[in-house]
Amino acid sequence: MVNECGAVSAAQQQPVIQRKLAPPAISGEMFTRDRLNRRITDLLKDHRVVTVCAAAGSGKTTGVAMAVRTLDRVVAWLSLDGTETAPGRLLKYLESAAACHLPHIPPAASQALANGIPPVEAAGLLAESWAGSGLLLVCDNVEKVTADTDALAILSALARYLPAGIGMLLISDSEVVLEIDPADPDTSVGEIDHDILNLNVDEAGQALGGLGIPDQEIADLLAQTHGWLAGTRFAVAQRRSLDNAGNRTADRLTAKVLAPLSQSARSFLTRTSLLAEVTVEFAIALEEPDAAQLMVQLTTTRLPATWSADRKRLILYPLFREWLAARLAGSEDAETIRRLRSNYAEVLAQNGHPVEAVDTLLSLGETERAWRQAALALPNMVARMDFTSATRWLDDLVAIEKTPTPEVGMIVLRGSFAMEQSGRGNRLLERFGHDWLPGPDSPYFEEALLLAAWCRWHDGRLTEARVLADRLPTGRARDAAENLLALSEGGAPPFPEFSSTPSDTIDALLMRIGYFRGRLRELDRPTGPNSGPGSLGVPWVIAGLRATGRIHEAMQIYEVLRSGWQPPWLHAFDAVDLMIDLGRRDEAWTAQNRGHQLIAGTGSRVYRIFGYLNEAKLQLRLHQDTEAARRALAEAESGGADNHAFSRELCQLWRGLCHLLDNRNDEALTELEACVESMRLGDRRLELATVATYLAEAYWRLGKEDASDEAAELALREASARGSQHLLLNALADVPAVAVRAADASPNRQSRWHELTALLSGDSQVQLSARAPRLVLEEFGEATLTLDGMPANPRLSKSIELMSYLLAARREVTREELLGALFDSRNDAADSSYLRQALYRLRAVLPDELAPQQNGNRFAFPHPELVCGTSQIVLDGLTQADRQDDEIRLRTMIEALTRANRGQYLAALSGPWVEQRRFEVGARLTDGRIDAAKLAFRLSRYREARLMVDEVLRVSPDREQAWQLAISLAHASGRDDTVLALYQRYMAAMRDLGVAPSAEVHRLVTRLRR
Repeated sequence: MVNECGAVSAAQQQPVIQRKLAPPAISGEMFTRDRLNRRITDLLKDHRVVTVCAAAGSGKTTGVAMAVRTLDRVVAWLSLDGTETAPGRLLKYLESAAACHLPHIPPAASQALANGIPPVEAAGLLAESWAGSGLLLVCDNVEKVTADTDALAILSALARYLPAGIGMLLISDSEVVLEIDPADPDTSVGEIDHDILNLNVDEAGQALGGLGIPDQEIADLLAQTHGWLAGTRFAVAQRRSLDNAGNRTADRLTAKVLAPLSQSARSFLTRTSLLAEVTVEFAIALEEPDAAQLMVQLTTTRLPATWSADRKRLILYPLFREWLAARLAGSEDAETIRRLRSNYAEVLAQNGHPVEAVDTLLSLGETERAWRQAALALPNMVARMDFTSATRWLDDLVAIEKTPTPEVGMIVLRGSFAMEQSGRGNRLLERFGHDWLPGPDSPYFEEALLLAAWCRWHDGRLTEARVLADRLPTGRARDAAENLLALSEGGAPPFPEFSSTPSDTIDALLMRIGYFRGRLRELDRPTGPNSGPGSLGVPWVIAGLRATGRIHEAMQIYEVLRSGWQPPWLHAFDAVDLMIDLGRRDEAWTAQNRGHQLIAGTGSRVYRIFGYLNEAKLQLRLHQDTEAARRALAEAESGGADNHAFSRELCQLWRGLCHLLDNRNDEALTELEACVESMRLGDRRLELATVATYLAEAYWRLGKEDASDEAAELALREASARGSQHLLLNALADVPAVAVRAADASPNRQSRWHELTALLSGDSQVQLSARAPRLVLEEFGEATLTLDGMPANPRLSKSIELMSYLLAARREVTREELLGALFDSRNDAADSSYLRQALYRLRAVLPDELAPQQNGNRFAFPHPELVCGTSQIVLDGLTQADRQDDEIRLRTMIEALTRANRGQYLAALSGPWVEQRRFEVGARLTDGRIDAAKLAFRLSRYREARLMVDEVLRVSPDREQAWQLAISLAHASGRDDTVLALYQRYMAAMRDLGVAPSAEVHRLVTRLRR
């Protein structure tokens, strides 16, 4: 242990020596450095000499002082200050440090020096004199003497002659290279560097724990400082305004770090602080001709930085680099700094960092060079949705006074399209006209005209957009322009297929148009060479997935992008529709309000119209507020909705629903008939099923029953053709009588209308979590609990039952409800005790944020989005499938049902609540299997249908729909004998149940045998 220095000689009593021999004072508030403690202990077992070399401010001295306090051995401490280079002085200081703790040992070094023995030999004698004492000698600030050959020779001699069991620990800001035989195991040196000294997350949490800093902020600090202790504390002080002299503190720390370096090395580091990575090549580009020699010099000094394995690349910690950059600004004249930064931009551009190069050049006002680089960088930026930089660039570009070149102009148009900010492109066109647009011999010709037409169309300049489109030659760009203008002009030009070698611009535009044309099956994945969550068409992929009921897939993509501010369609329209579908009313309105703000920044009149149309839909779907909806529709019309066929139709659609809700049926009929006719003529079929549904209701109310039936069938045909059963169900939820009447008119109970009616009467609210659950309870078969993929066993079955009950409830549950559901002993005290035990066992194996929490008399999960049970996953999957159609629906249903194949719900548990829940889950699974079998039958996938219906009949022989389906399958497969055999089995099953056979089954068999 480190002890206070005892009685020493008169020379040793001098204040300077006393200061050198004193280890640093350690506050009781210091955090523990377990990694460092273990590392020092382990190295001292195998090495007599250990070096601790790291940058100033890394906590070396204090960390070592704390570590050696844990050692069960005598520790002597010597702090060097650079005055020890006189012959023999360092040796006497070393001897004095040991003498404080070993007063019984004769002063071997002093006696040797008095007898004329050279200091290096005297050092060996001093080391040997400590034999058997177990001494550990700690020398701090060794960098202050390593440049002196005599001092280094003494430390080297000491290291060579240390007896077994004696150790020496050297603390230094720079590398310590002792003159020893590296092959000699007795003198090998153990090394500790910044990797051990830099704070990790746990250590930083301890060091900063008293300040109440959130974990995420601590992680941000470590990213900025790499765990450099002094830098981390400084950064905290700056963030919390605890250090009013922050700049002076930074200057002192920087000076301390740079102190061991030569003046030329300090200047080199300061000037190259512009570089994210310092290499010889980059440094020479910044006018550092001696870069190679200086880089070698820097390798011997410990800095707040990391080196590549080959020691050719130096990467400064971000905070230290910032300090050096500030030092540069104060040490060089403006012109020198400008020249260095210009050179730096060239380095960036040549080494694959065009974004940083452009930003640097723009900040220097070197616009022409900046835009040459921007022309190369912007396409990739847009593809990966780096809109922040792109927007800044485009703002600067438009400020250029001279007419843009085609290359520069294309940057503006492409960026405007990618960010859905047509206003930018329109400002360019209004300022410079069309003369700058590239001609037919340019590779940009068709794309430029198409994008210019798109900008003018968004601004409502339809005549000008038509002129631009007419200049396009025959081809895909012309087809895309014609389809765009048809949304306003009302025509229905042939819709081109997506290209096998897609163009981002043309195909992304076709995706936007195709959405309104109802071509939803083609929007199930992004297109373009950069397909993925960052592709230009992804907002319409989300829209298409959502329209076809694939809410989970749509949300998965949306969650990746929702934190950004672009693109507007994603936030202004996709988000609103998704939140409506998920029943999140408040979030839907939040998205709507945010959407209005984003739309204002796009400069698009079309988007402004659609923002109000969306608001009208929200008012009607969520609140049935027809007056508020009419106000929103009036805003859309004042903005020019009637100038575009597709927005005029949507005004008619939502106004028609307003009239229906107000029972103004004649007016509703007028609006809805006109809307259906326009949509059919223009082949704009996205909402055709919706408007046909409303029209069927209007016809019925006015006594036009045949017309009502035709309109309902049109709605069903359109939904089937588009795969948009989700949109149809949304419309039927507004006027459910349409489905009921159509089902009543159907010849049998297996019609599509009966399916839709059943879906409307059930719990059709899709529920999805925005985050992947961390805690999953497997409820089918033997119940198991996993936390982050690893088993978590509470060792009490009642804990599992408790958790399953809370998961099924999806709300706060009172103590009385829990006791009543989970216990039937009628012993309140025993039940309460058992409930506490069940909760305790869960909390023992789960983190606080995932374990059930008690709030007064109520229990719930604090973060329900992170916790789930597989029964609810299966039921939610079936509910989501209800909004889908055809192959997509069948795939979703099979995926959900497969998860339930492990066995019964909570198979090993019993009790009234478990039995009731097991019955409810089982009934829903049986319904799901029947629905899946019916769908497979309709899709001519007879084998899958037969397997599912056989499973239903095995466990639920009372299901008449399953018998009808089994008989129909046998007939469709050409097995007439099986039809009769199944009918006989059915009759026997009904006799066993004691009920009369269904006349409908009899009619089915009679009809099939004709």
